[in-house]
Amino acid sequence: MIRKYVLFTFLLILLPLFTLMAQHWPGLVGKDGEPVASVLVSLGPEYCFADTKEPALMQNILRNKDLSVSFRVRYTNNFGYRASFSYSTFTGSDGASVSRSYSFASQAIQLAAMGEYTIPFGKTYGESLFPPGIYLFLGVGLLRCKANLDYYSKAGYQYNTNATISPVIPLGMGYQYTFANNFQLGVEYMLRWSFSDYLDGFRPPSSASKSIDVLQGAAITLGYTFSNAL
Repeated sequence: MIRKYVLFTFLLILLPLFTLMAQHWPGLVGKDGEPVASVLVSLGPEYCFADTKEPALMQNILRNKDLSVSFRVRYTNNFGYRASFSYSTFTGSDGASVSRSYSFASQAIQLAAMGEYTIPFGKTYGESLFPPGIYLFLGVGLLRCKANLDYYSKAGYQYNTNATISPVIPLGMGYQYTFANNFQLGVEYMLRWSFSDYLDGFRPPSSASKSIDVLQGAAITLGYTFSNAL
């Protein structure tokens, strides 16, 4: 519970900072033809595809979630970039019928930078800075993860309950509509390819291991684009 309060306090501090950056960082907000900046918040389910036996999508959706806050810059040539901070919780288990009886509940934070390319798609009603469109993104980041385990120790398996830091490659796609008042609403699908086999807290013998753990999620996004009126 304390961690949740710390997270939301951090977000409340971060959002005004993003606003100040958009107003005073040269080149981010300007006349027509210049880059514009946005703040983007997304929330949705997050699943870990790791070494547990029960399918990830069978886990409790209320315990598998991701909250992200991003600062995005877009250009009129459809390219852009964003910096993102994410907090995720995800679970996994072997299921009741497996003798190993392994389960985990992990928490993770991620910092990432991503490049974007937007393909305009859909009709705009009213005047907006950017038309609606489908966007693709790819980036790099760092993921800090800690797994809480419930298991019976088994020969040949390696377990790690300490917090681990791993490089991560976020990639995916989304659709976003920008309204005339500069608010944005959309959906997004993301994969996070980690370089760790311990997001679930354990590693089976090499013959049974998937080598790396992958996070997959979908989210609803809400954003605001800053215009020259600021």
